[in-house]
Amino acid sequence: MLSLFQNYDYLIFDLDDTLYPEIRYLEGAYKNIANFIAKNTNISSEKIYNYLSFQFNTNGRILLFDRLLTNFNIDSAFLPEMLKILRTFKPKHKISLYSEFYKVLPALISKSKYTFVVTNGNVEQQKNKVKNINWEHLNESLIFIYANRFNKKPSPDSFNFIKKKYLTKPKKTIMIGDSNTDKDFAENCNINFFT
Repeated sequence: MLSLFQNYDYLIFDLDDTLYPEIRYLEGAYKNIANFIAKNTNISSEKIYNYLSFQFNTNGRILLFDRLLTNFNIDSAFLPEMLKILRTFKPKHKISLYSEFYKVLPALISKSKYTFVVTNGNVEQQKNKVKNINWEHLNESLIFIYANRFNKKPSPDSFNFIKKKYLTKPKKTIMIGDSNTDKDFAENCNINFFT
């Protein structure tokens, strides 16, 4: 992997499912949400958790909680607390990066001028994820950019901010991501992409 990036001075990583498995965060948050609903209704936490997990894996996160509320006929007044649990969840143990990054990231960081993590999603939630990942101090050398503060990827707005503030050069920058959104982001920013 190191040799692939030797010609780049600036590295941009996606966060969720690129550097770590997001499901490790979501599983715990969904369990807490299920427990909260079970305490306030006659629905078992297991049913709620299984529904959230299945729906997320099958249909994704868009309107997930709306589908849950409708499916179980749950009062929408619970939604703000559910979102709060999702965005502030704290696991018992920090979530590990994919194991190869503990070996590769230090070398990549030392060879690059700047290494960024550009992530979509609710800013509070994404910051909370970052706080609850076991970075082994690697985060001290990373610059986190929360794209929703600008316009979420694939909009190039967060990269335009990076270019202006850190004087990055597109030809010397590469995006490392896991999704078509990341690929489209790289294309919109006129930078190379690696998955």
